[in-house]
Amino acid sequence: MMTSLFPLGLASGEAFYDRVTERAMLKKSIENGRHTALIAPRRFGKTSLIKKVLDDNKIHYIWLDFMAITSKEEAQQRFLNHISELIVKMVHGQEALLKKMLQYFTKFKPELTLGIPGIFNVTFKIEKISHAGITDALVMLDQLAQDHKIRLAIVCDEFQEIINIDKEATLQASIRHAAERSQAITYLFSGSKHRPLRRLFSGKENPLYALCEIFSLERISEEDYRDYLQKEAKNKWEQPLSEEILKKIFSFTDYYPKYINALCAKLWFSDEKPTPELIDKLWENYIFSKKTDIVEELNDLTLNQRKLLRYLCYYPTRSPYSHETSKNSGLSVSTIQTSLPILLDKDFVLEIEGSYRVLDPTFKYYFEKF
Repeated sequence: MMTSLFPLGLASGEAFYDRVTERAMLKKSIENGRHTALIAPRRFGKTSLIKKVLDDNKIHYIWLDFMAITSKEEAQQRFLNHISELIVKMVHGQEALLKKMLQYFTKFKPELTLGIPGIFNVTFKIEKISHAGITDALVMLDQLAQDHKIRLAIVCDEFQEIINIDKEATLQASIRHAAERSQAITYLFSGSKHRPLRRLFSGKENPLYALCEIFSLERISEEDYRDYLQKEAKNKWEQPLSEEILKKIFSFTDYYPKYINALCAKLWFSDEKPTPELIDKLWENYIFSKKTDIVEELNDLTLNQRKLLRYLCYYPTRSPYSHETSKNSGLSVSTIQTSLPILLDKDFVLEIEGSYRVLDPTFKYYFEKF
């Protein structure tokens, strides 16, 4: 029961109690074929939001995680594999399936086999997948969806990683050509590094320039959290949480879904009654349990980058390159000029309404403790 209330992974079912406005907006975008890039800092619940909308509205989809893909050729093959799996879900019966394969995908040499238990499998036997071939496969899938009057979605998660495997941008061009022609498929893009992802769709030199609506995901409101936490607190302890407890929860987690769930799962599982002191102890225990993960992230930074990160944890600034910031941080202006862009690209630091700040609250608490 409690793991479903405060999941540590993807939120689904009753555990997904928020983002009402965002869900409605994303649903409308999918239904109207408006390709969308979901932009947000890491751990803001982008994946959970997309999956929730797709599942609730029973939309068939292909999901590619580009973090797990190591080459352009592998990405192309995965597109074909997922397309074949989706076709089996859309078309029922051996005869109908074979007919559709020959009608739409002859050039990919489809092979129909019977798997276990009695489920058909489609395999494309094409030896080499060309730039135009992926476009054709996606366009043909769109034609098939139109014939069946079905709305489909193609989700490209961790999509910023395509930069590393598609140096010539030919796969990006294939996706664009297919997306521009689609009538029944909506393309959704998201990732954990929002600055590189944003550049893919806003840089005029990129094939995907201006292809998508940019959907910026903000933090969940305190009001949403309050309503849900107090409702579940009354179910468990027959009384609401005190204002001091709520303030500690929000202060420690900074309204991050991942950290709200982690801290509240510990609280709801505890045999102790909720107190401010218990919240302090549970959060400290959580940071200790995540220490190795935090250290691994910080290990990717140079000493000066870590020093600047630590400073910005406590002192957000609108003037990161000023002499005042240089003096207070103990870093030269030139060092800040080389370090800050790296922190921004890796999403350690964000620029929000002109202010440069660290959003992830675990870094601040880590620096305080260790």
